[in-house]
Amino acid sequence: MKTIASLLFVFVFSSNALAQLSCSAWPQWNNFKTHFITPEGRVIDLGSDYSITTSEGQSYALFFALLANDKASFDKLLEWTEVHLSEGDLSTRLPAWQWGIKQNQGQILDSNPASDSDLWIAYTLSQAAILWNERRYAVLSSVLAERIIREETAQIPNLGLTLLPGPTGFEKDSSWKLNPSYAPLFIFAQFAHLYPHSPWQTLHDNSAQLLIDTAPKGVSPDWVNYSVEKGFYHDKSAPATGSYNAIRVYLWASMMAEDALYKNALTQQFKPFVDSIVSSGKVPLETNAVTGKTAGNAPSGFVAALLPLLAEDNASQTVTALQQQIMMDTRFTTSRYYDSVLYLFGNSALNKRFSIDKNGALTTNWSNECR
Repeated sequence: MKTIASLLFVFVFSSNALAQLSCSAWPQWNNFKTHFITPEGRVIDLGSDYSITTSEGQSYALFFALLANDKASFDKLLEWTEVHLSEGDLSTRLPAWQWGIKQNQGQILDSNPASDSDLWIAYTLSQAAILWNERRYAVLSSVLAERIIREETAQIPNLGLTLLPGPTGFEKDSSWKLNPSYAPLFIFAQFAHLYPHSPWQTLHDNSAQLLIDTAPKGVSPDWVNYSVEKGFYHDKSAPATGSYNAIRVYLWASMMAEDALYKNALTQQFKPFVDSIVSSGKVPLETNAVTGKTAGNAPSGFVAALLPLLAEDNASQTVTALQQQIMMDTRFTTSRYYDSVLYLFGNSALNKRFSIDKNGALTTNWSNECR
C-alpha cells in the first residue's frame, strides 16, 4: 500500500509540476521581444539591409503573443502592422510584405502582399477573438479572409482553386509559381468552419493534394512551377531545393491534429525525409526534392522546427540528441530573426504550449489548464 501511495504521490506531483511548467511565463518569447521587437510593435530582421520588417514577422509575432497571453504586445504588433503596412486600415488593404528604413526614412519597400503572412494574421485574429473574447478581432479576421480568397487565389487548370504567393507577379504565360509552405492546412480548415459560405474547404483539399504531389520523394521544395503542359516542374526561378521555405511544410504538418483530414497522408508522404534524418542523426540545410541529394548542415532554429515531426515519429533518441545540439549554442536567439521564429514554433509545439484540433481551432495552455 505504501508503494502504491508513493507512486500516486509521484504521479500527482509530476503532473502538477508539468502543469506549472506549461502555465509559466514563456522566457523564449520574452527573449524574442527583447531582441527583435521595438516598443512600438515592429519586428526587425536584425542585420538586414534597411533594417527590414516583413508582414511575415508581424504575423508570426502576433501568433506568439497569443500563445503567451500577451495582449499588450499583441495590440501593439497589430497597430504597427495596420498603420505602416496597410495604410492605416487592414480591412481595406492587405499588408505590404516589406518595410524598411531607406534614406533615413521608414517606408514600404515592396507593396505586394504575401499570402502566407495574410493567412497567419487572419487566423491569429480569429483565434484571439475567441480566446480573448474580442469581437473586433473577429470582424477584422473575416474581412481579411474574404480579401485573401478574392485577391490571392486563382482557378488554375487541373489544380482548381489555388493559393498564390501574392496578388501579382506569380503568373506568366500560363505558368504559375507556387510555394507549398504558404499553405497551413489547419488554417484553411478553421476558415472552412468559420466561413462556410466561402470556398475554404475547396482550397484546403486542393492545397493538400498540392503538398503531396510536389513532394514525390517525400521532400518538399521551397518553390515549384506549374503549367498544364508540364505539370509541376522546376527551373532557375524555382529550383528543386527544399530549405528555409520548405522547412515550414513539415512544421505545419506536425501542428495538425492526429484526426485532421490529410494528417496521416502527409505524415506518410514526408516519412522518407524523416527517416533519412533519423538514420544520419543530422538535419541537412538543403535537400533536392527530385533527387533527394542533401547539402550543408542546418542551423539550430531550422533543426528546432523539425523536432515536433520527429517526435511524432517516435524518434525520441534523435530528438534528444538534436535538442542537446541546439542548447550548445543559442546565440542565434539574439541575432537571427528567422531562425528565432522557427525555434519559437518548434519549441512551443514540442512543449505543448498549444494544440490545434481537426477543425483548426487553437487551444492554448493558458486558456485551458492555466485558468
